[in-house]
Amino acid sequence: MKAMKNISKTFAAAAGFAGGVLNGIFGAGGGSVTVPVLEAGGADARTSHAMSVAVMFCVSAVTVFGCIIKGNAPFAEVRELLPAGIAGAAAGALILRRADNSVLRRIFGALLIWCGGRLFFA
Repeated sequence: MKAMKNISKTFAAAAGFAGGVLNGIFGAGGGSVTVPVLEAGGADARTSHAMSVAVMFCVSAVTVFGCIIKGNAPFAEVRELLPAGIAGAAAGALILRRADNSVLRRIFGALLIWCGGRLFFA
């Protein structure tokens, strides 16, 4: 794994597992584990974010399947959110292609701090 040259396979697997657990419990948060691990492994911010999205896409599919089995996926609401979510994802992908790595890291860090503060003080 070229982007993970500085990380052992065991550590990468543990980070992937932790990201999957976070995504399965909270429906989000896996990237907060996988992006820093990928960066520590030698990937730049852009590559780390893109790889994390690819991993979380697969992990999210498993999570959605579990939610469907448990009856926790209200599809009427999903249908209302999905078109704008897809448009936002396309816009984000375009921004990611052009964004400076240092700017991406700062935005991601600020987002984690904001989300953490919001949850902590809720």
